[in-house]
Amino acid sequence: MFVRMERDTNLYADIFEKIRAIPGVTIVKTGEKQRNIGPTQKAAVLNVKCIATDTGIINYGVFLQSKLSKLKDEEGDRILGVRFLGPPEDMS
Repeated sequence: MFVRMERDTNLYADIFEKIRAIPGVTIVKTGEKQRNIGPTQKAAVLNVKCIATDTGIINYGVFLQSKLSKLKDEEGDRILGVRFLGPPEDMS
């Protein structure tokens, strides 16, 4: 998934731990190095593996996107947007 965030967001420590705390998420790692996409934003591609709930993988994808869009690091820097580059991958 493609994640757009504020430039000072600490993705690797705090945000990764918060993503791993989302119900169903089992693995989070970066798919490529973070890059600046403007004077105030950066982006990264994340590989997220999950076990979908009984509602199905599509509904879980909507749930996951919603949760990710609300995350902030310890300094209050936040994720600005999330876009799936492919269908969510179910590990169940």
